[in-house]
Amino acid sequence: MNLSFLNKQKSDGKKSIRARITLIFILVIMIMTIAFFFFMMRKDMISNVYQQDMDTNLKLNQLSLELNNNSRIFNLYFQTRDQEDLNNYIESRNMIRELVVELKDNVAVDKDSRIFYRTLSNMLVYHDELVNEIFTNKISNAETYQILTDLRTLYSYMNSHAQKLIISYQDYSSSKYMDLLEEYQAMERRIYILTILISIICLFFALVLSNDILITIDRLSASARSLSAGHWEVRDIKENKYRELNIMGQTFNLMKHNINKFIKELKQKSELENKLNKEKLASVEKDRLIKETQLMNLQMQIDPHFLFNTLTTVARIALFEKARKTERLIVAISRILRYNLDNKGKMVEISQDLEVLQAYLSIQQIRFQSQMKFNIQIEGNIAGILAPPMILQPIVENAIIHGLADIDENGKIDIKVIKKEKYLEFKIIDNGKGIDSEYLKNIFQKKGGNRGRSTTGLGLANVKKRLELHYGEELISINSVLGQGTEVIIQIPLRKGGDIDDKINDC
Repeated sequence: MNLSFLNKQKSDGKKSIRARITLIFILVIMIMTIAFFFFMMRKDMISNVYQQDMDTNLKLNQLSLELNNNSRIFNLYFQTRDQEDLNNYIESRNMIRELVVELKDNVAVDKDSRIFYRTLSNMLVYHDELVNEIFTNKISNAETYQILTDLRTLYSYMNSHAQKLIISYQDYSSSKYMDLLEEYQAMERRIYILTILISIICLFFALVLSNDILITIDRLSASARSLSAGHWEVRDIKENKYRELNIMGQTFNLMKHNINKFIKELKQKSELENKLNKEKLASVEKDRLIKETQLMNLQMQIDPHFLFNTLTTVARIALFEKARKTERLIVAISRILRYNLDNKGKMVEISQDLEVLQAYLSIQQIRFQSQMKFNIQIEGNIAGILAPPMILQPIVENAIIHGLADIDENGKIDIKVIKKEKYLEFKIIDNGKGIDSEYLKNIFQKKGGNRGRSTTGLGLANVKKRLELHYGEELISINSVLGQGTEVIIQIPLRKGGDIDDKINDC
């Protein structure tokens, strides 16, 4: 495993905690900025409206004052006919005209003020007509005085409408300002509420974010505690929607899998070492058995050539003396000894081993006469089948010594060789005294399989061990009933070609 998945985190669609916090912060700042911007705009608008209304009211008051001043200047001019007074009157009239023009758009927004303004404008037009008639008429007469009287009355009306216009517009501007003020206060309250809501939402997201972080950290810490306690099969940390936490979880999973892999590799190496040690021990044991067998054979041989020459001389003497049984006995012994020497460390054909067994049985037949009988049966073609040497002879020897030696007559040993599909089966059956169950359980622990008597030195345990070394499994079993006899069964596996598995060639 590698850390390649960490390089994919940038493009896996997962957002980092920093990115989410930054996004939330930016959104909050944007919302608050927009709200504050509109709030300030509304505040500026209210301030501008208030200032505009104040300017309008101020101009209305100036208009009223200027109307009074214009009336006073006109009366003074009418009395003195002075050019300076005329200039002052004209200047005052121009100012009134400018104020009327400036006030037109402002007072037009209110219905009542618009009516007073239009009436006042008409009066000013009528005022100009009367003044022009007075200026046109150079001589003061009754008509001039009548116009002057009408003009004074008109000034009175204009002042009255100017005051009404002031009051009407003040009422309108006050009402509008109160409405705007209430709207401003309502907006202020909404901004406060929005701020509180945003704070609550931010707090909620902060709690959710911190909860996700704490849950993931708790899982990591719990898994880490389990790993520290030796529980290596803890579950993987699930994927998280936050990049940093997901990287932590995946890194932890990778570490856990690497540890498990390392532990498995250590176990496999340990098992392999144990297997190698067992194989070494088996090899050492095999070498020991081989050396023991060789030593026993050497002890039996003493000097093989000298022994064979001596046995040949004795056999010839027996032949000359016409001692046929002695000759047969010596020839059988010589054949057995030569078979052991010639096949040391080799696999032999079953037929050769049976020939040597037959020689051994001929010796026992001369020894025990009619006390016991031996019978060899072969079922199937056993030609070419190989096996370790001296497999059957120790079993038959045990049967004679432990099963039939104390029987006076009718002793019998059957040796059966049966070729089956997957293995070659040997059965050595005797009708001797049998083996008790307690001793049978530990029989392979007894060296040579004897119970205190002398044998060839190979015995059941030796045969069982050699078969295990060759084939790697237990191939020998014993069935016995006390007082009824014993049956020893050996099953040697066959290869596909019918030959015995001779992968181990030393015995």
